[in-house]
Amino acid sequence: MRILVTGGAGFVGSQVSRTLMAQGHEVHVLDAERTQPRLEKLAAGLKRHLVDLNDHETVRMLVSHIRPECAIHLAWYTMPGKYWTAPENLECVTASLRLAEALVFAGCRRLTGVGSCAEYDWRYGYLSESHTPLRPSSLYGAAKNALRQILEARLALAGMEFAWARLFYLYGPGESAERLVPSAILGLLNGTGFRCTRGDFFSDFLHVEDAAGAICSLAVSPVTGAVNIASGLPTRIRDLVTEIAQIVGRAEGLEFAPEQQDSESRFLVADTNRLAREVGWRPRFDLSARLRQTCDWWKAQKEPSITGTAPPCCTHSGSQLAD
Repeated sequence: MRILVTGGAGFVGSQVSRTLMAQGHEVHVLDAERTQPRLEKLAAGLKRHLVDLNDHETVRMLVSHIRPECAIHLAWYTMPGKYWTAPENLECVTASLRLAEALVFAGCRRLTGVGSCAEYDWRYGYLSESHTPLRPSSLYGAAKNALRQILEARLALAGMEFAWARLFYLYGPGESAERLVPSAILGLLNGTGFRCTRGDFFSDFLHVEDAAGAICSLAVSPVTGAVNIASGLPTRIRDLVTEIAQIVGRAEGLEFAPEQQDSESRFLVADTNRLAREVGWRPRFDLSARLRQTCDWWKAQKEPSITGTAPPCCTHSGSQLAD
């Protein structure tokens, strides 16, 4: 198929673009020039269009020219430590709605949007598309959830299929250095150590290549509505960072702060039954093996950004969510 991917050069988007091309699709990426490095190793057949999604008229003309059969919308404001409360979330909602209108006008058959586990009420812990209430506690989560609701109503009127890939916690090569996994790796490699403040929390971690495979499978399937994109397996943060410390050989640099009482959920794991049964997709990668691969990737970077401190993601601030 001819597939349009926004944000196709980002942490997740570059993997989605690569997966689609490997499957033989004609892939058109709409992205900003600053994201070019992640696309350098993609196959030469990828068609890249430099555009600001807030430039609605240019986006409309490009979409009309490309006339995609299917679209995957990943682009969003994702500055670590800021996007949880950033007003740019509202700009992203507006740009997304204008993009959807352009796709409708161009005759696109199907749109897959990308949401977040931040849309859920985290007090429920085990999060299901059909049973868990949606009660976002941040501007980011509210913006994602509102966009999903509007698109579901609008695209139904237009006769266009709509799916919503709800991402959980991702990791892998190319991730922002401020997020949990790379921050732990780099702090330990640097010798400054890593202090974790939420060691007893359980989260759902999925390698970015697996996440891309799940998104692509959903995008080309007939499944509509929200689908959790996750492993479905609980992983304790303490165990995750301990394994990272063992892989890099710096276990002595790991420190766990005393756990404090708070209202934050200590268990955030996805129900992945819909992903497995309806989309027909299951994870391919083992957490331990992919953590080792990720550690090796960071070791190979010539000038990695090393923080040596625990980032906000250790408190579930949202900086672990995918861009």
